[in-house]
Amino acid sequence: MNQHPIFWFADGNIVFQAGDTIFRLHKSILFMHSQALETILTLPLGIEGDGENSNHAIFLEGISMDEFEHFVSWVYHVGSATQQHTIASLTAILKISRLWMIENSILWAIANLEQLDLSPAHKLELARKYNIPGWIPLAAQALIFSPLSAISDDDICRLGLRVYSIIAKAHEMVECERKTIAAVPPGLLLDPDPSCPPNQHQHCREAWIHFWWHKVARQLLHPTKPLALSGIIDYIANQPHPDGLRVACRERYVGEIIEGGGLHVESKIVGGATAAIETYFASL
Repeated sequence: MNQHPIFWFADGNIVFQAGDTIFRLHKSILFMHSQALETILTLPLGIEGDGENSNHAIFLEGISMDEFEHFVSWVYHVGSATQQHTIASLTAILKISRLWMIENSILWAIANLEQLDLSPAHKLELARKYNIPGWIPLAAQALIFSPLSAISDDDICRLGLRVYSIIAKAHEMVECERKTIAAVPPGLLLDPDPSCPPNQHQHCREAWIHFWWHKVARQLLHPTKPLALSGIIDYIANQPHPDGLRVACRERYVGEIIEGGGLHVESKIVGGATAAIETYFASL
């Protein structure tokens, strides 16, 4: 058994074991952070594993030496002025803070993790392990809108088969909706606008079809960065007005897109997938 080179205090009065390393710490400092821990550690002395000395260290099952070292560094503020916390250190602080119900440390770790470059799959993994429901919607949406080929094997391991299946099915549904809307320019069965002469409307119709296929459909079907359905109206508004298409007819075609109700179908799919993931996490 190895004594930790830093966190073995001569005046410490509680001993923990993480991995093959023992730490002698101060109950008073730990108790300042966690009332729950004070309750746990207020046990009769003289029983095995009560933390009285190195022969009776409290074994921290499932917590590695590195994880506990990160946590104790946070508690004792060792290097806190200059230390750049990593995903590993913040996750360790979050893990042990959850275990010992240290609310201020939990909130601090989550806030700092949000500043780091966590992948959506990693966020969902942490949301599942440490009960962070606020991370689920945006992480799920990012994965659903990404190509499935961009989800690595490591990501799948983080997600688990159940969550990956939810993501993959939602992704397929979104792709199907985009292809369906891209396939047929909307509004072709509409009557001409009263201001558009009959002999002109055929030109409007052809101009709209050409614009749809060469602009909107291509964006919807882009292999890596497809246009979101909710972004169609803004995309059309930002494009130069198609030659041969009267403004009144264009407005009628755009109105048909809005009335068709397909612009928000993606958010409904994402909402359903998010709810399914939340329900699954709650059942664990």
